[in-house]
Amino acid sequence: MKKTLLSTAFLCITASVSVPAQADNACKVVICLFGKMTGTSGGAGCHSAEKQFFSLNAFKKREHFNPAKTFALRQAFLGECIEADPATVSQVLSQFGRIRG
Repeated sequence: MKKTLLSTAFLCITASVSVPAQADNACKVVICLFGKMTGTSGGAGCHSAEKQFFSLNAFKKREHFNPAKTFALRQAFLGECIEADPATVSQVLSQFGRIRG
């Protein structure tokens, strides 16, 4: 119940704020991935946001996946959404930040 209330409040606040296009994408990613973490889904509307987030990958030499650099790339991207709660962004990154997309 508490998670549902928090996610609903977060969605309402984020949806009411006007932001530039790139930051808007980052905010949509935060909303969609937070919803995914809490068991709710944004449906087809979140597919492109999730795809954009998981397309951010970093590799070492010889095409070995680098989780730390991937985390940094995704953290910088989500940081563009200044309206997002830092704790929520941290939770999203903890869950999905180092996963190969």
